[in-house]
Amino acid sequence: MGERLDLDDARKRYHYAFAPEDYEELPFYASLVKAFEDDDLALTLLASVRVEQRNPMLVLAALQLAGLKGHPVLGPLYESVREGELGDPEDAVRRVVAVMHETPSVVSDELWRATQTNEPGRSAVLQAVIGDLVGDDRTPFSVIEVGTSAGINLHFDQFPVRSSDDGNPLTLVCEDLTPLDRGRPLPRVLRRVGIDPNPLDLSNEDDRLWLKACLWPEQRRRHERFDAIVAARPLWPPVTVLKGTASERLRDARSLCDAEALTVIFNTWVAFYFTPDQQREYFSELMQRFRDDYVAWISIESTMVKIPGIEHDETAQHRAASQVVVTRPGSSPQRWGWCHAHGRWLEHTTTS
Repeated sequence: MGERLDLDDARKRYHYAFAPEDYEELPFYASLVKAFEDDDLALTLLASVRVEQRNPMLVLAALQLAGLKGHPVLGPLYESVREGELGDPEDAVRRVVAVMHETPSVVSDELWRATQTNEPGRSAVLQAVIGDLVGDDRTPFSVIEVGTSAGINLHFDQFPVRSSDDGNPLTLVCEDLTPLDRGRPLPRVLRRVGIDPNPLDLSNEDDRLWLKACLWPEQRRRHERFDAIVAARPLWPPVTVLKGTASERLRDARSLCDAEALTVIFNTWVAFYFTPDQQREYFSELMQRFRDDYVAWISIESTMVKIPGIEHDETAQHRAASQVVVTRPGSSPQRWGWCHAHGRWLEHTTTS
């Protein structure tokens, strides 16, 4: 480590790792990140990560991955968390921290990876927004996902969406805070194309374990859904995944779609990991190069992501929300609404 590490920055990242509502639901993870705020090794590990992936979730996922791969201490501990059988969270945290100090490589050896939750709950948001985009037009359309990871959200239309849990592990539970028409079926999807610099493959065991490790262990429902997706995926429509960045492959992806039919490009919590220059380049590409094309764009991102033409909003009501921005063919970006980062609730507001 030739350069001086910014431990204060790492401490802040741990401190703001979760939304307030998540701290109430995640006693183990909340206690763990709180312990990491005051742990020099945890701070050093996070501070050593390349800036675009300097995310506390990377450290948390590395520890859970070790458990999934059979670590003698972390394996049983994380399994008990996932099964809802954890006893004292503080005791569990002490054991995890002890393992990390005894064997720092458990974490450091995995820090080359990228957090790729590919959260399917966001498909509940995509269904509603795309449904609004296509309206009553029953014409088939294509979709392109930027930052597709394993391509789970390219199957956004394969998930039933309900306001409450119906016991089906594939059901997405989303509370619509404003009236939305979810009864109208979507038109047929012609092509499903993903773009990612490091795409993951659910048929590859290491990729599959990493995606599972990125899920919060206390959210048993998400783990059950992931396992159900792995089982159902072979029966779903095929997808095409292009390896590369958006700037490198967006034109290639568009060329695979029917030029006469609408193509919807979407990104969900991807631009958040871009540098400011990369964000400007990406948004400029979408708004200029495709302006005269039959293309719509949906962005579901942190409010920290600045989108040209969208007024920054830091109101208390939406502090922990993701902003939903839509660009219709030939138009400028407009704020469509707000949603929970994992799609637990959705609000369609007046555009600005």
